[in-house]
Amino acid sequence: MKIIWVLENIEKSKDFYSKFNILLLLTSTILWKRNHPEDFCVLYGDDMTIDVLNKLKVLDVWDEIKPIPNTIKVNKSVFWASAKLQVLSEINEPVILMDNDTHVYTPIKHLLDNDTVYVTNYEVGKGYYPSSIDPYVRKLTYRPRWKTDSVNVSFLQLPDPEFTNRYANKSIGLMEEFTALKAPNPQYLIFSEQLLLRHMLDLEKINYKPILDNSWNCLNKDWNLDNNKGIWNIKDSERYFKHYGPSKRDILDGRGNSYEKEIKHLLNCINFHNLDLSSIKNR
Repeated sequence: MKIIWVLENIEKSKDFYSKFNILLLLTSTILWKRNHPEDFCVLYGDDMTIDVLNKLKVLDVWDEIKPIPNTIKVNKSVFWASAKLQVLSEINEPVILMDNDTHVYTPIKHLLDNDTVYVTNYEVGKGYYPSSIDPYVRKLTYRPRWKTDSVNVSFLQLPDPEFTNRYANKSIGLMEEFTALKAPNPQYLIFSEQLLLRHMLDLEKINYKPILDNSWNCLNKDWNLDNNKGIWNIKDSERYFKHYGPSKRDILDGRGNSYEKEIKHLLNCINFHNLDLSSIKNR
């Protein structure tokens, strides 16, 4: 199966690259390959990212390096993750899309149904996501009765390439419309990416499941009770599956696990000989 990572430096700044973020990306890929050696791992990146990784001599971690498809008409400072949808719009086979800070510590594919869409977890978005009464949402050309339930796509298995293309192109279309409307913040990104996906899965009656039993309450920033539809609950999952998400900021700010402890953990995970990150800033 093809497993995809996407990394785009939208500001074209060297400050984008840090020791922590580089190690997160390498760990995500190396852990997957270690547990699923049969898979074909692909990194999509912009020219600057590929050049940095080449100088670090780590490009051979992936089976293939590809450029991000042609730029779309979106405000990248708001829709900073739009490159993932650009990639998915051109996919012609089943894929798993991994966020660069998603780590799977154990073989997982035998736990997944081949014909099912898998996401990391369900989200309760009431009071958080823009709704049908939002002034920007009301001006979209596509105006269904939007619900506020969503899905987290830091891990995303997409078995049907035709659906993948429909979803990606619809998502890009929303981002382009929001850009023309001057939508002000990345909430409209996650609306176009995560809320749209759940909407389309429900609308087309496509089978989908979460990796985690628990749903994330976006407004309260806590985990709801088990929905009993996932593989692991949030507590048990720590040994098998981790999406760093907002906890990255806590680590960098020195809250919770120390930065040095986390760096040591990542280096132990990858066990990469002769890795020299001295040219990359520490944080």
